[in-house]
Amino acid sequence: MKFQTKMIVVYAVLGTLIACIAGSIYYSVSMSKLTEQENQKLRITARQLEQQYEEMIQSMKDVSQYLLSDRDTLSAITGISYMEDKAENDIYLAQAEKTIQVQISTDYITRKFYRVVFCNDRCLPIASNNWLDRQIINGIDYKEMPWYERARENPDTFTIMGAHRDTWGKRDNPEVFSVVKQIQGKDMGYIEVQKTMDDVARVLQAADLGMDVCLMNSAGEILFQNREQDVEFNRQFLGIQDIPPGKYEDGQGNSCLAAGIYNKKTDTMILVLEDAGVLREGAGYIYVISLLLIGGGMLLSLGYVMIATKRLTKPMHRLQKAIQDTQLETLDQPLEFDDPNDEFQKMARVYEEMKLRLNRAILQEKRLSFLQLQAQFDMLQAQVNPHFLYNVLNVISNRGILSGDEVICDICDDLAGMLRYATDTKEKYATLEDETDFLKLYFSLLKYRYEHKLEYTINIDQEIERQILPKLVLQQLVENSIAHGFENSSKIMKICVTGWQEDGRWYVSVRDNGEGFKAQVMEDLEKSLEKIRKDLTTNRQHVEMKIGGMGLINTYARLYLLNADDLVFNIQNNEDGAQIVFGASLS
Repeated sequence: MKFQTKMIVVYAVLGTLIACIAGSIYYSVSMSKLTEQENQKLRITARQLEQQYEEMIQSMKDVSQYLLSDRDTLSAITGISYMEDKAENDIYLAQAEKTIQVQISTDYITRKFYRVVFCNDRCLPIASNNWLDRQIINGIDYKEMPWYERARENPDTFTIMGAHRDTWGKRDNPEVFSVVKQIQGKDMGYIEVQKTMDDVARVLQAADLGMDVCLMNSAGEILFQNREQDVEFNRQFLGIQDIPPGKYEDGQGNSCLAAGIYNKKTDTMILVLEDAGVLREGAGYIYVISLLLIGGGMLLSLGYVMIATKRLTKPMHRLQKAIQDTQLETLDQPLEFDDPNDEFQKMARVYEEMKLRLNRAILQEKRLSFLQLQAQFDMLQAQVNPHFLYNVLNVISNRGILSGDEVICDICDDLAGMLRYATDTKEKYATLEDETDFLKLYFSLLKYRYEHKLEYTINIDQEIERQILPKLVLQQLVENSIAHGFENSSKIMKICVTGWQEDGRWYVSVRDNGEGFKAQVMEDLEKSLEKIRKDLTTNRQHVEMKIGGMGLINTYARLYLLNADDLVFNIQNNEDGAQIVFGASLS
């Protein structure tokens, strides 16, 4: 294949790739904009519906607050609740019921709400709009209402009841949405404010009629949905404060666009959903435009390449002829090539420079290969050493079995477990549960040494066992307590390791009954911790190279590298010893 043909092929392929990339970029950018538009629409719709829902709930709460703030109404309710059941009180009872009836049947209430009902044990239910199909059944027991148990168990707040049948009415019994308030006081009764689900649907109607709207409380109960939906799919969002708009999948792999907002005041989640097919519909149009862009780009690039390569290859043909005329005897002579394009004149010099660079690259590659082999050797050596120790422990353990000394076997097993955990270089960090298991092995070995002179307790809450921290932290702190806390003491050593969570954070305490930290030691520790914190903040890599060995400073440095300023690390003296507490935010 001729060079010109190769250039045409190469640049045609390049042009095709560029056209495809341009088309792909256009497709990607357009799809991103389309997705962002849909997400923005979902976000705005969810926010609007959340505000509209909050205003609706507040208006329903305001009815109860209005009635209870009216002196005559409150006096009538109180009179009904505490009036003795005597014939002479019938007139007063009727007057109180009339007062309540007038207040809950104001024009505003009857226009805005389907029904407002006052009920207690001392009188028949009193409701607004007591005529036609809204006439209530006088003999009904309000304790049979679906909201009763919830309202009774939550006397200090409003009870929101989702879609349910209105069982007060004599006729059509429509589906309603209720807000119920238990009146404070003994047997004062309840006020239920109702809206029909049709009214609620108008309040919670999305601007885009193709969107699904779901309203559910924190217990996963569906309070409202504008059409049948996958309830289990919606419940996967429980516990999330704000659901960012995006594509979500259910357990069967079905996907849809969703966004939601949790309203703390009403303890409800507004969820707006849209079929992911809306993106596919928009993608079809974008895909066609992308193909047209790619096809046009390919045709333009092919025509340009054919014209350009014809002109560019002329100097190459002249250079080829000049090289063919070169003989072996003239290799040391410069290549004479007269062409305005000096790139070809530089090819020989570039080749020489290339040979020098290639030689340097080969030497460098040899050095790198040597270093790599050395690193592999060191790694293998590091792997051999623990295996050697395990083999030695196995030998000692077998000798213990032959001698009938099970204590030696137990010590070897515990020590092997510690070595296996400590020499594992794959993981730099561990869970608090792993650290606790390792610490138990360490205490077990210490008991063989100190016997009754050592007492310890480990109490870690299960809720924080999966928190991450550097390996060997707990062991270092316990070792520090034993090594320095009882240096000049012969009393029984007591070590207490405790872990708990509080206010969104987890804490671990290592406490002993030793001598505590001396004043000078405490001052030196505080200065060292402050210095290591500054070094880690300004030049982390340099400090990591200096960190080595064990101790409080090393422990603090490794914890700070993991948690940064979120770390809590306190060293203090107590009445009966010393205590170290560290922790961070729950993850």
